[in-house]
Amino acid sequence: MRRSASIALACAAGAAAIVPAAAPACAATTPDFGLVVPVLAPMLPGQTGWVSTMWAATDDICNVKVTATGPGVTVKYPTNTAAYSSLSKGDSLQAGHLDYAAFNVALNSSTLLALVPLKLDYSYTTRADGATSCTGTAHTGSVTATLPVVAVTGDAVVQKTATVTVPKATPVWQQLVFQSRRAGVDDLRITVSGGPAGLVVSYPAGRAYTALNKGAGLAVGTDDYAAVKFDASAVATGTYRLTVKLAYGTTTDTNDLTLVVA
Repeated sequence: MRRSASIALACAAGAAAIVPAAAPACAATTPDFGLVVPVLAPMLPGQTGWVSTMWAATDDICNVKVTATGPGVTVKYPTNTAAYSSLSKGDSLQAGHLDYAAFNVALNSSTLLALVPLKLDYSYTTRADGATSCTGTAHTGSVTATLPVVAVTGDAVVQKTATVTVPKATPVWQQLVFQSRRAGVDDLRITVSGGPAGLVVSYPAGRAYTALNKGAGLAVGTDDYAAVKFDASAVATGTYRLTVKLAYGTTTDTNDLTLVVA
């Protein structure tokens, strides 16, 4: 006997809270398989990253394939499927279950605040009663999801490390984490200054600055760290404020950093 389920293949109740000015209507679905949440996680202009789309089935299905297209976006798929995306746990989904299909989406850096329609074309097979292989009725369909592109304000690089704690007895390396919010952050050079007399700050390879661990550039929406060595052996225990200087291109930004000597 073929199983069925009562999963609602409809808009999530919280979708309107994400983009209240233009919440999309619920996407049409087939009886067996459909998109659960039509509003995707927001991205930044110029960002490249994996976007997940959640799907549900009301019957046992298999051979699921999903592709995505949209204006101003470039889409790539997992390496094991290449030309399409399937589900995270395979290409099958049992009745009453949920799974997601992921796409690697790249946005143009010139894209501003927008609600980008991402068309999802899909195909699958509804298993025949008692089938042990992927045989049954083939289906195709399409649905449109909304990809919010959020506005960027403030500095292009955000310093995510606000405090470092170092022992007085032993010099130590610390990692300062940064995230890029805009395109064009190349050849980022970081220095740390200020603090109490006796504090010695140094950088890898004897340089006059520290750089990011993975390379000179920082892609939009990604994190990376820069290493800084602190020698507080000549400093009294306590809390101090330092200044972190970021230089990239023609831009210079400064942020505070709290140093705790213990």
